[in-house]
Amino acid sequence: MSPLTLLHTLHAHPSLTFHRVGDGLRVLPRVPEEARPVLGHFKPALLRALEEGERLEASRLLRDPHRLAPLLAHVLGGEGPVVLTGYYEGPPTRYLVAVDRLTPYLAWAALPRRLHLAALDGRWAVDVVAGWEVALEARAGGTRYVLLLPALEARAWVEAAREGLVLHAVSVWRPGEAPAMATGWKTARAV
Repeated sequence: MSPLTLLHTLHAHPSLTFHRVGDGLRVLPRVPEEARPVLGHFKPALLRALEEGERLEASRLLRDPHRLAPLLAHVLGGEGPVVLTGYYEGPPTRYLVAVDRLTPYLAWAALPRRLHLAALDGRWAVDVVAGWEVALEARAGGTRYVLLLPALEARAWVEAAREGLVLHAVSVWRPGEAPAMATGWKTARAV
């Protein structure tokens, strides 16, 4: 199941509140029937994206790069450390962070213009830019990308990736729309 499906479900149910209690995840109010399969599938990632005892609304998960980036990193998986690059005031800052410390580490940081997370083995990368309008999931070479970008940057990324990478597939999601697969020459236009 695609991370874009999770984003779409969270956007469709912004008032759902996730509450982590130990290894359990409570969701209030009751999870709508159509959201159950998606939230059930992504329950481990949702658990890891919350600190013990924390309550967080779906709408905040989508708005806050510090919450959204680690959630997507947990969706993409892996147990090794990740490279975290934060674009705040001044030059970017880069850290090596244990994946199990990613959520608490980012929970207290200043709001960035952009957050980039990447698995050390190159299997995946997550990029969240403030003011994002479009979410992309792409496979290029051996890397899975999940990018949340302003529309013009998303289009530019797809066009550049088609030129310089072996772009296998691109899925696109805009808030309020269902995720869609973009194929062939229409890929950049779909963004």
